[in-house]
Amino acid sequence: MNVSFFGRLTKAPEVKTNQTGTSYTAFTIATQVQAKGQDGKAKTLFVDVSAFGKQGENIVKYFGKGSRIVIHGDIFDARGWIGNNDNQAHISINVTLNGFDFVDTQAESAARQQGAPQQAVIPPQAAPAGYAPQIPAPMQTGAAPWAPQAYGAPQQAPAPIPPQQAPQGYAVAPY
Repeated sequence: MNVSFFGRLTKAPEVKTNQTGTSYTAFTIATQVQAKGQDGKAKTLFVDVSAFGKQGENIVKYFGKGSRIVIHGDIFDARGWIGNNDNQAHISINVTLNGFDFVDTQAESAARQQGAPQQAVIPPQAAPAGYAPQIPAPMQTGAAPWAPQAYGAPQQAPAPIPPQQAPQGYAVAPY
């Protein structure tokens, strides 16, 4: 089953070797789910992730404890149990990584790696190819296009793509 999760790494990723001798990167992310527990607090789901090859190397290189990430992958194991100490239901989800997205800004990543808050910016060439965050240029009004709209604000319809700019293989609906 293909899934995507947004969360934070609970600790630094580790390089491990499985029984067949294949090395992989293992890490856990914590993500909050919409359901609330009996105490009224949001529940946290812990997802164990295995990353292989170049993706695993990039996870080790660019992520650390507390880094925000979006992971995409396939569930290869899920199980539930009742805890002996707390008598609560628990679930374990294991995912094989197919892809990931950076969430932290370059400045946040640099500050986390150096262990202190800092406003330095990592040059774009420091991020691996294809993984640098793409932040659009500000709109003419001065508002950031990625900023969330205020609750209840009228939604703006996306601008239609003129037929000459539509990607090949896609039909353009008349407007």
